[in-house]
Amino acid sequence: MTDSLTTDHVADPWLEIGPQALDEDLLNQRAWRMPDIVIYQHGPEEWWVAPLDEELPLVRLNRMGATLLGAMDGRLTIGALLNQYGKWVCSPTQQNGRWHLERWAQPRFSLAYYGTEPPSGHSAEAKWDLLLQKVREGWHQNVKAETEDHLSTFHVQGIQGPHGHFELIETTVSHLFREPCEAMNGTTYGRLLGKTLRQMGWLSPKPKRIVEVGAGLGYVSKELAGELSAEERKGIQYTFLDLTGPFLGSQTSLARQAGWAASAVQANAERMPLADNSVDLLIDNENLADMTPVQFSGDELLMFKGENPQHEEALDLIRRMRLPLKPPYPNVVIFNYGAIQFLQEVWRVLKPGGRAILVEFGIEENWPSPVKLPGHTEYEVQFSHLRHAAKWLGFREQYCTLPQLLGMKPDTQVLCTGAAYTLRRICRELAKPFSVRAYTEKELKIALGDLLPKLNGLHYHNVLDPAWFGLWDFKVMLLEKPGGMSIGQQPAFQESAGFRWYTQQ
Repeated sequence: MTDSLTTDHVADPWLEIGPQALDEDLLNQRAWRMPDIVIYQHGPEEWWVAPLDEELPLVRLNRMGATLLGAMDGRLTIGALLNQYGKWVCSPTQQNGRWHLERWAQPRFSLAYYGTEPPSGHSAEAKWDLLLQKVREGWHQNVKAETEDHLSTFHVQGIQGPHGHFELIETTVSHLFREPCEAMNGTTYGRLLGKTLRQMGWLSPKPKRIVEVGAGLGYVSKELAGELSAEERKGIQYTFLDLTGPFLGSQTSLARQAGWAASAVQANAERMPLADNSVDLLIDNENLADMTPVQFSGDELLMFKGENPQHEEALDLIRRMRLPLKPPYPNVVIFNYGAIQFLQEVWRVLKPGGRAILVEFGIEENWPSPVKLPGHTEYEVQFSHLRHAAKWLGFREQYCTLPQLLGMKPDTQVLCTGAAYTLRRICRELAKPFSVRAYTEKELKIALGDLLPKLNGLHYHNVLDPAWFGLWDFKVMLLEKPGGMSIGQQPAFQESAGFRWYTQQ
């Protein structure tokens, strides 16, 4: 395909994608267009759609091509579509309907789904987002080796700069809500977090040193500053700790603009270069899934013998903390070793009376599963293990979901995230600014202006619908290290039934 959309590529990317054979079995299947598809009408006879793969140019269609895409509603078979549209030119660059039918259902395009049944079961289980997740995972089989150090390697070497990372690679909850949104009660994620911390009494007396781990671009610190007056911020040292060096400049810049006395250090949070008892408040927002996994074999756990020194260390940690692991074990077991190592570090660096808030997506039963993203694989956090470890260390611990903590407005309708990604690509082609975030219909109208009437396929989800971003899967651990502010008193502990019980001495 040769058009203006491919001029920035050394080679034609379409040539890398061979056709999908339309054999007899496939011809008898039906076709559904992906529900996240947004169609932009650029002119009277030209429509644009965006493949999933960012490296592929936008797909341009003429009226016949747009009609073919619209006909993929699950009622017609591939064979019927081929007979009806196969020979007709469906794009301004002369590709016919057969050409598109042979490619659109491939993962890099993800414009359509071919099957004998729709990718949903009972209506209550109709989760097109799960299909899209599978498509993304199939496309993102691009991690050469998911070794136990590939996450740290990716964050040190694989991220060349902050531009676009949280728009394309790993969009976080805090990034989606970095601007005021109705779902956040008309404010931002960081500001609402600050209000919540104040309501819990965590800002009184004010913390003298705040450490934020893995702060992304720094929006949380910027918005958190708005919850404290200039007088309250005086004397507070705000430190960023991040494994990804290119992010540190954005973090400190936004924090200083907001009025913090900010500094930054590039380091691994599993081994924080901070002094014992030196931190009053620690914020860790969506980083636990990026920490070192240990991939045990079932036999290693059954025999309780590691195949290498790191596995032995992890088993020793399980033994010391008396984590309740019960057989039978699957052949491969993911254990959140780095997250528990980090939890030990949090205990070490917090002052007596210091507090920490940890936010991440995860599970409470079974073993973590991989989540494939471009260039790397993250792993769900097993929160029952982390909660057990926190109690063993001696933390006072509270636990809830992120929507519960923030008191989010559950009836807010926000734009499908897939649509937001697509709009970013279309706007980029039109040289029009557009950022991926959570948009209500009113907010999107302001952002797009006169472009909005030219778009079809925009749809909205309830903000707490799992099909939007799975916010119920994001859990919060609120931790306090016993000790308080009593001068000259130090906490001491006794161990009983595998847990530490603290008293003031």
